[in-house]
Amino acid sequence: MEMTTTNWVNNSVLKWARERLGLTVDEVEIISLNLQKEYIPIKADELRKWENGIVQPDLEQLETLSEIYVCPVGYFFLDEPPQETLALSFRGLAPEKRGKLKPLSQQTLRRFLQLAEWTVFTIEKLGIDWQVSIKPAEETLSLRDMSAVNLLVEQERKRLSFSPSTRNSWADPNQAFLWWRKRIEEQGIFCFQMKLEPDDIRGTAKWMQSRYPFILVNHQDVESATGRIFTLLHEYYHLLTAEEGIICDFRGLHPHEGPEPFANRFAAGMLVSQEEVEGRLREIGKFGRMESWPDQVLDEVRQPLFVSRDVIAITLQEMNLAPRDFYQKKRLQWEKRRPWGRGGGRRSTKKELKLREIGFSLARVLSLPEKKTSVPLDDLSYVLDMKIEKVPEFLNWAEREVH
Repeated sequence: MEMTTTNWVNNSVLKWARERLGLTVDEVEIISLNLQKEYIPIKADELRKWENGIVQPDLEQLETLSEIYVCPVGYFFLDEPPQETLALSFRGLAPEKRGKLKPLSQQTLRRFLQLAEWTVFTIEKLGIDWQVSIKPAEETLSLRDMSAVNLLVEQERKRLSFSPSTRNSWADPNQAFLWWRKRIEEQGIFCFQMKLEPDDIRGTAKWMQSRYPFILVNHQDVESATGRIFTLLHEYYHLLTAEEGIICDFRGLHPHEGPEPFANRFAAGMLVSQEEVEGRLREIGKFGRMESWPDQVLDEVRQPLFVSRDVIAITLQEMNLAPRDFYQKKRLQWEKRRPWGRGGGRRSTKKELKLREIGFSLARVLSLPEKKTSVPLDDLSYVLDMKIEKVPEFLNWAEREVH
């Protein structure tokens, strides 16, 4: 239904909200058709009229736009667009991507920030004594050389109770990822898993108020579960070294400078040692230097170790078995392909998908028996992105899963 009596919506803000995500009106229509049933679909022709001030949308249509644009409905009534920025650093992001992240990535990053802010607000409002076993480093320069990173690897392997024998408990890469995620969340870290464009970025990490650590991992990683493990540990390094709000796309202007090579080395070192890689290479008769290692060989090496191609490429480079820029060139090749390594196995339920998205730490906060009635249902409905009547059922299920 269109309202034509008064101009209660600022059409210039409507246009701004769409353009800040790089969406076309036709893309908005497509996205709206894929939303849950409670949202009214938006037609491209209608949206053009609203943005030109010819007619006005109704409240239900604004709610759909609010969901797509990841902003409050109240934005549309402002006299002018708000001064809004993503509270994330873009260090390490390739220059051609600055301000040009694809709509899905921008939507996810904004939801990540909103979820992090809401989580901190809720913890403090409810008086939860949230314990975190790590803290932002007061001095990061000491962790900017590889020997210091190697010492950090030893320290964190002990903290997370990982050893090569741990792999014996994993049946597949998904179990390996779940193991690492749970260990990291047990440190008081909030880990979210959402969809980002694979050729944009793979993850981000952020300290909120220097007390609450958050990690976002791309669910659409090019290497599925093993790739997500690498990203998870890469971002964990940024939390340990106080590199707040780093968005990592592994394709920076200077790939051998800044924090990214150290985060890469940390993630690879946490997962596998050079001795293990050498042993695996000798086992398959491939030990020696090559200028270009085929992906097939990388897969032969990595699969029994439950690691991604990233890890093997980085380790080969460090062992001087591959050129210095080998990993960077491989990464560029992989990002041009569609995500692979997906599919098979049992389909997850809606509850399982939601728990995968918000993680065990946030689910633990929301499902604390004495706290479940303290947060308004409409707030929980918004945060969990589900109907109000479904919230109690999900929380009761989550309580059994995480406690």
